[in-house]
Amino acid sequence: MTSSSKTIAKNTLFLYLRMFFSLAVSLYTSRVVLQVLGVEDFGIYNLVGGIVVLFSFLNGSMNVATQRFINFEKASGIVEHVRKIFNISVINHILISFVVLLLAETIGLWVLNNKLNIPTDRIYAANVMYQMTIIITMVDIIRVPYNGMILAYERMSYYAYLGIFETIAKLVIVYLLILFPSFDHLIFYGVLYMIVSVLTNLMFYFYCKKVFPKETSLNFIKI
Repeated sequence: MTSSSKTIAKNTLFLYLRMFFSLAVSLYTSRVVLQVLGVEDFGIYNLVGGIVVLFSFLNGSMNVATQRFINFEKASGIVEHVRKIFNISVINHILISFVVLLLAETIGLWVLNNKLNIPTDRIYAANVMYQMTIIITMVDIIRVPYNGMILAYERMSYYAYLGIFETIAKLVIVYLLILFPSFDHLIFYGVLYMIVSVLTNLMFYFYCKKVFPKETSLNFIKI
């Protein structure tokens, strides 16, 4: 096998490993989360947390677009060109995240409290879960340029390991819900999920800063 073929085979193996592990754990955690939260809170979680799912397909499209532009400039061999694309992508995604925040805290918040059929005694918990979901959505959007950089440079092993870490962390969350039955499970779940999301995104950020220091150097003035 040529070096290129070996790289493709290795990257494919890592991605399949990540996918199968995440799928296997998700099948288990979904059932346990339903049991721990109960039908009512599980419904609220899926309703409010659906915002993340709504933007996940958008993040996928933005990932592909960012990766494509970085790949194009990477072929030129000029680091400064890659850095400019990365900086522009960061600015764009920060702006998108703030637009999402504005819409979520106005129209979205009004819909949550006035149009959705949520029991009165669970409105507070639903609002807390909603705020956690907004934070998760924003950091996921801002992560896109860093995710695109890792994919463009084909660091699939780290991408897979981080995906496995995130899956294991979500599994730990489920056991923490069981260990602390006195807490409001919906609020507790939302806070823990947000912490895992922020931690995962920070790991993406620091990895890119360490491995691609020049390409990910933020200098908006020179754009």
